[in-house]
Amino acid sequence: MNHVDLMRRSYSNHSEIQFRKLTEEVVVLDVENAHATASISLYGGQVLTWRPKCQVEPVLWLSEAAHFTSGKAIRGGVPICWPWFGANSINSKLPAHGYARISPWVLQSIRSLDSGATEITLTMVATDLSRQHDGCNLQLSICITVGDTLGLALTTNNDGNQSVVLSEGLHTYFKVGDIGSIQVLGLEESECVDLLRANLRCTENGPIRFNEEFGRIYVNNTATCVIEDTLLGRRIHVQKTGSSTTAVWNPWAVTAGKMDDLGPEAWRNMVCVESANALENQVTILSGGTHTLTAIYSAENLT
Repeated sequence: MNHVDLMRRSYSNHSEIQFRKLTEEVVVLDVENAHATASISLYGGQVLTWRPKCQVEPVLWLSEAAHFTSGKAIRGGVPICWPWFGANSINSKLPAHGYARISPWVLQSIRSLDSGATEITLTMVATDLSRQHDGCNLQLSICITVGDTLGLALTTNNDGNQSVVLSEGLHTYFKVGDIGSIQVLGLEESECVDLLRANLRCTENGPIRFNEEFGRIYVNNTATCVIEDTLLGRRIHVQKTGSSTTAVWNPWAVTAGKMDDLGPEAWRNMVCVESANALENQVTILSGGTHTLTAIYSAENLT
């Protein structure tokens, strides 16, 4: 498909797609249908925004200071962490959270569903960095379903001759009224690794509330999480399959102030609840095998 600076195309009576050249390196697909609006970057294969039409505010958060430059991750939306989550365990000079989120992706298909939702499939393009990665022949794709829910299915195919072990995650940023007034439900009594306390192993005690920087990885966990937000008057549900790890993060003031793509105050309006496979939950994919991590996001108003 030929990407020009601005182009419109309709898909049946359900969806309108606009291709927009955001910068020299970043082309964005803007999607609108009867249920929702969304924007998807072909750089990083990354959903940037999503707002179901039942919501006044977007459900995903995107930094106003985000970089849209080759080689830099985009701060916000749903960055794809792959084929490692966090720092590379062998070579710390490799990019944090892998290279999927800083690689070009290509559009494979757009399809309007009978429900009125729009299904977009992207595949990651091979780069010098991906070719150097332990000689494996891995193919990565993501199927994004934009409707009154947002569905993401991240699929890894191992076309090589040997098994591959990897970690991965959907590093999703959600928009909240204020981080100090929300709580995250669903991880009560879960085993976690506290990244801010020398990777201390502990058990989560009750709902998660925030009054300082927070960074924990919950292992052996397949639970659905709920972000309860009294200021915006809604609950965001994070449902997943093919994922045994959940991460929750907010940088708070000091760490956020050191990030030139976030800024000193924007952290108050975001929280990351990430569906992943990390630490002891990394995934082994046999030769010829496949693995799919799926997340479905929905929002409901508080009554």
